[in-house]
Order: sequence, then C-alpha cells, then structure tokens
Amino acid sequence: MTDTLIERVDNLIEAGKETLLTTTATSVAIRELAARNEALENAVREIALEVQKLAAHEL
Repeated sequence: MTDTLIERVDNLIEAGKETLLTTTATSVAIRELAARNEALENAVREIALEVQKLAAHEL
C-alpha cells in the first residue's frame, strides 16, 4: 500500500458521497448520512491502526 494515510482516509470519506440539498428526500438524506457515518467510522479505524503500528515501532 503506497498511499499515505491522509489519501486512504480521504478515499474512505469521499466514497459515494452525494450532495445533500434542501430538496433531497428525507429518506435519501438519512441513507446518505448513514453512509457518511460508516465512512467516518472506517476512517477512524484506519487512523487507529496506523497509530497502533507507529506505537509498536517505538517500543
């Protein structure tokens, strides 16, 4: 994996992101927000793994 951490996180967060408008149906907006939440959770996991690897190398 040659991508930097920030590139990997950006890819996780941007995947499938749709613009929410005031005319967006509530059910669509909820689905989109749930997808964004899942992407953020995955990004946090990715960051946590990277921190864990760095901490292991310092020991």
